[in-house]
Amino acid sequence: MKKILSFVFVSLFVSSLFAGDLQSICAALAKTPNTIGNFTQIKTISSNGRQLKSSGDFIISTEGIMWNTVKPFPSKLVVTEKSMIQVAANGKKNVMNGSDNQIFKNISQTLRSVFAGNSDDLEKNFSVTFTEKTDGLWTVLLQPKDSTIASVMQTLELSGTEKNNQVTLLSLELQETSNNKIRYEFSNHKYPKELTADEKENFFVN
Repeated sequence: MKKILSFVFVSLFVSSLFAGDLQSICAALAKTPNTIGNFTQIKTISSNGRQLKSSGDFIISTEGIMWNTVKPFPSKLVVTEKSMIQVAANGKKNVMNGSDNQIFKNISQTLRSVFAGNSDDLEKNFSVTFTEKTDGLWTVLLQPKDSTIASVMQTLELSGTEKNNQVTLLSLELQETSNNKIRYEFSNHKYPKELTADEKENFFVN
């Protein structure tokens, strides 16, 4: 579930006018129905400093979130409001109903708050520190108040930029309670109004 948590929280992508606070970021996200692009993940193991790298592509939409890892080994993770779908390299699909899992419930609630532009709900579960720099860069540091979320993560820091009246999330760094660190870097952002039929198929449980 720790891996799932780190994947889900990278849903905080923004793509419109930036006014310098969390409310504006959430409001901007709520106006963007779909975000697709590429990601690179680097996990640093605290005990030995070893780094594990993976990469692939993602979809964030009103249907949910899909992480399609391509390298070093293919796999797919899809998270919706009610379920989680894992697809192995051999195509085997495992579906988990999230209704009886408290961590999943908390993640889903946070996800819905972000997509709905409800920064008040987000701030109920996290202490938020927002920093805007003079060169157009900004950071948001989230520290969990909720004990269930705090059991798997210490902090979550998002960094992005505002250029030409567009806000883009460039990286995310998650500090786990194990002191391992997971960093995501994002690129090739696109914001289609509609997903293709194949892209929508990822969110169907069958």
